[in-house]
Amino acid sequence: MRLYRVTKNNPPIVHDMKSHWDLYPERRPERNKEQAAWKEVSTFMTAELAAEKARLHRLGDYIAELEVPDTAPMTIKGGHVGLIGTTPGQLLGMVRNVRRLDVV
Repeated sequence: MRLYRVTKNNPPIVHDMKSHWDLYPERRPERNKEQAAWKEVSTFMTAELAAEKARLHRLGDYIAELEVPDTAPMTIKGGHVGLIGTTPGQLLGMVRNVRRLDVV
């Protein structure tokens, strides 16, 4: 499955592939339902959706194209795909291409 992740670096680094749970431990939610979403790594079904989110929230300057196995655990809501239980190292291994935000 082809998915897209906003990154700050090209090539992406480990930090670019971390969940909010790992990036912001001081802001972790207390409720279990919210914790599950924070532990997912956000990706998008299209580069355009990823770029829109990146521009709206100033998340990064690049869009990484990932080739994610269809069997990977995930949640799908609209065009957002939350990857569950994938490590930053695994995600870096899935990167197939990186484009600047301004060309998406």
